[in-house]
Amino acid sequence: MKLLKLISSDKMIIGLVALIAVGMSFIYLGKGAENPVQSMQANSTSTSVSTTNTKIGALEKELENKLQANILQMDGVGKVQVSVSFSTGLKNEYARNQNVTRRTSKETDKSGGTRETTEVTENNQVVMPNGSSQPVMVMEDRPEVAGVLVIAEGARDPKVREGIHTAIQTLLNIPSARITVVPMGGV
Repeated sequence: MKLLKLISSDKMIIGLVALIAVGMSFIYLGKGAENPVQSMQANSTSTSVSTTNTKIGALEKELENKLQANILQMDGVGKVQVSVSFSTGLKNEYARNQNVTRRTSKETDKSGGTRETTEVTENNQVVMPNGSSQPVMVMEDRPEVAGVLVIAEGARDPKVREGIHTAIQTLLNIPSARITVVPMGGV
């Protein structure tokens, strides 16, 4: 009788452990199946937010607004949407204080041999104005434009489309292949 109770309690414990293991695997697998979608959504959200909050994102938006304002002034264009993307970031060149020191020494030993040693010390520090945490900037280059997409109501007309294309090419000084002008669709 005691043996039956012991065996049945062992089976009960094994059953509970198995049930817990199965439950944990469902929880784990459920999270695993859910996480890729959530993480992809989180990544896309953070990417779009970070793009607009960065200097590059701000420059892209500024350029889009300027191009849109110019294109809207053109005859027959109608509503316009402009998207710009950069292939490089901002390029900054800072003032540097370069200092090169050379020291040469000659030594002669007792047997008449001489040895000449040259020591070169280079100091290349970024120039920081007194009381400022920003270095002195010598030059700032805008990023290179990777491409421009213009969606315009009037782009169905080949003359309007060509005019937009030429205006973008002239304003940004970029090759024609980096510019796409398409008609606005929709309902």
